[in-house]
Amino acid sequence: MNIFCDTNIIMEFLQQRKFVTEVGQILAYAIQQEDDLFILSGSFYTITYLTERYLKSDQTLTKEERLRKLRYILNGVLGTFKLCNQMDDIFSEGVNDILFDDLEDSYQAHVAEKTGCEVLLTVNDRHFAHFAEHSMIKVMTPQTFISTYIQD
Repeated sequence: MNIFCDTNIIMEFLQQRKFVTEVGQILAYAIQQEDDLFILSGSFYTITYLTERYLKSDQTLTKEERLRKLRYILNGVLGTFKLCNQMDDIFSEGVNDILFDDLEDSYQAHVAEKTGCEVLLTVNDRHFAHFAEHSMIKVMTPQTFISTYIQD
């Protein structure tokens, strides 16, 4: 199965937010099943920025320790997820898609569709509600994914 992960899914896990356990369970399942996990290549910039900011909040880390941790984390992301290259037509479609109020979500939805993903995993499924009505992609929260695919 091809699973597209919204940027917020990655940040849930990396920053140990509310759904860290569920996202960890999904990632372990997907890796075990040899599913392909995708993120938008532009999300990698956001993940880098937010992770570095998060690590900077730990005043006990030296700059060298923080950079070492950041590189370790980002190499883990690169080793786990396939980066979907941003295609020019995706931005045009995303900017002009009236189904979305959040244009970043629009870009991610269009890339997920173009790359043949069956699932778009997000914490904010309501942001993708109209898209889900017009797409073959299943938009799921971590909880919905677990109850659909992991728990029998």
